[in-house]
Amino acid sequence: MNINLESPSDLRRKLTIELGAEEIERELDQAYRELGRQVRLKGFRPGRAPRRLLERFFGDQVRGEVMQKLIRESTEKALADHALKPAVDPEIVTEEADFPKLLRFAAVFDLKPEIVVKDYQGWDLAPQPVEVREEEIAEVLEGLRRSHAPLKKVQERSEVEAGDLALVQVTAQADGRPLSEVSGEPQLVEIAEGALRHGLFELMKGARLGEPKHLTKSYPDDYGEPHLRGRTIEWTVVVKDILYRELPALDDDFARDLGTFESLAQLREQTRQTLLAQAKERALEQARQQALKLLLERNPVEAPASMVAREAARIEAEVVARLRAEGLGEEEALERVRGRREELNDLAAKRVRERLIVDALAAQENIEVSDDELAARVARMVSESGRERERVARFYAREENRLGLRAALRHEKALQWLVEHSQPRDAAQPTEA
Repeated sequence: MNINLESPSDLRRKLTIELGAEEIERELDQAYRELGRQVRLKGFRPGRAPRRLLERFFGDQVRGEVMQKLIRESTEKALADHALKPAVDPEIVTEEADFPKLLRFAAVFDLKPEIVVKDYQGWDLAPQPVEVREEEIAEVLEGLRRSHAPLKKVQERSEVEAGDLALVQVTAQADGRPLSEVSGEPQLVEIAEGALRHGLFELMKGARLGEPKHLTKSYPDDYGEPHLRGRTIEWTVVVKDILYRELPALDDDFARDLGTFESLAQLREQTRQTLLAQAKERALEQARQQALKLLLERNPVEAPASMVAREAARIEAEVVARLRAEGLGEEEALERVRGRREELNDLAAKRVRERLIVDALAAQENIEVSDDELAARVARMVSESGRERERVARFYAREENRLGLRAALRHEKALQWLVEHSQPRDAAQPTEA
């Protein structure tokens, strides 16, 4: 095996590997011997089928498998011999394959930059003090009242007004044909401009019980919903019931009805503590992000191109999935992503640089995530996932997913270490005598 190592840039490496006929033939012989022991050909005992017949029936398959094996094993050996650790799996480029006489290919990859993190102590990263306002508590309690309020029918009128809840049946037609995206099944909606899409607030407001009301509306070519884009839609709504929420009194009885509180005062205090914990976590996250920003500013890091490409592909896949979930077709979602490619590549490069600098800090300070810490985080995520508990538990039962979570926790723990070891600059500087 002949190996040539090139360094096109500080981080990029190119291994050109050439294998001759003797090495290739040795692997082919081994492959055909193993194949002969496994397959049965008519007229021959197991293991006795001649190689010429095996080549006739299985030649393409064997040559392909042998080529892949040679590329994989020779690349691994060349990397080990040169003490090289690619940031991501090498890209393999076949340069000449006169198989089985010659195989020459290149393994192109990036190295992770060697980073020594400097100037990361003595920063003032203390989270900002937080407080909970009475208005915030009142807003949460009002939300609880609304979510636990029974629905009652409006008896004194038959016309829908803004602020009502209504059980409505909505249908739509375009070019005289029903839109399949609009089910026509009765649904409970709030009659509010912000809660009703597609301009349906003007259709539903003023509608009368049991009387169909119609609206024809045209949508622009760039409208967000694909099934309405550039079309004129004939909407029809029929109101089945007009409803309102009968809000319960905010008192001790209401608190006890929630099942875990003895009094309204206890509910109010628990609400305060919950809001305070959330505010502290937000402040702490802001401190972590400030720590990350300072790390990168004071320790510029080159992002390996292959790592950026892989991260960009992952981000693009996430964006496409989100657009598909919002109703866009696959081609349109891909087109939108292509239009944002430069922006997404910049985001990918930023994430790679962040990951590299935080990993380097964690290594310098011997910050690791224990098995117990990992198990505790998985348990918390499962318990908080509601109906998705089983799916989340299955996801993190796989080792590759636990590895990803461990890396994320190490990242979080390293930034937390920075915040906890920070101090105001005035305190960090010695006073003059």
